[in-house]
Amino acid sequence: MHYLLVGNGPTKDLARASSAADSIVQINSCRHAEQMSAEKTQHVFIANMGETVSAPLCQAIKERGALLGEATIIRGRNPVFYTSKRAYLQTKGGGTSLDDYQLTQSWRMLAKQWPIESVSLLSSVRLEYQMLRLGMPQAAMPSTGMIAYDWLLRKLKPNDHLTVEGFTFEGWAGHPWEIERDLILPIEAPAARLELTI
Repeated sequence: MHYLLVGNGPTKDLARASSAADSIVQINSCRHAEQMSAEKTQHVFIANMGETVSAPLCQAIKERGALLGEATIIRGRNPVFYTSKRAYLQTKGGGTSLDDYQLTQSWRMLAKQWPIESVSLLSSVRLEYQMLRLGMPQAAMPSTGMIAYDWLLRKLKPNDHLTVEGFTFEGWAGHPWEIERDLILPIEAPAARLELTI
């Protein structure tokens, strides 16, 4: 099985990568959806971080509906885990700016057209622990792309192939970009692309 994970940054050879893919995973606004097969797009990961963040992302998905086929929409933030993390940080005197991760009105509208799932609590705990051990500040959180990448790694079987396109490792300051770059891209790889075979 050949998986393709596509971020929203510049891509190097997306046409070739999407042609070779059996299954495509996109994130957030699906900026490059027009360049890929709707039939191959099986999952879209979105940051569910309150209505302010969720609403424009859900709207972007609606607008690209014909380009996403019958993909399953996955909320990257497990509501139980991130609600608990927010409460914990608040008891420590921080984290008051963390959002509500529950199903907002925008998500309920999206659910009328696509199946919606959440990343599991176990996956969220495991990834958080890994990132904290690597130096992520407690108040930070993995990006949606990192969550999708970690989720895909757990799916890979021997001889499966994973290509990553469109990752620039920059953006919101609350994500540990340097740690994510080290986890996703080997030092020798071009900044926008990784191929991994397991």
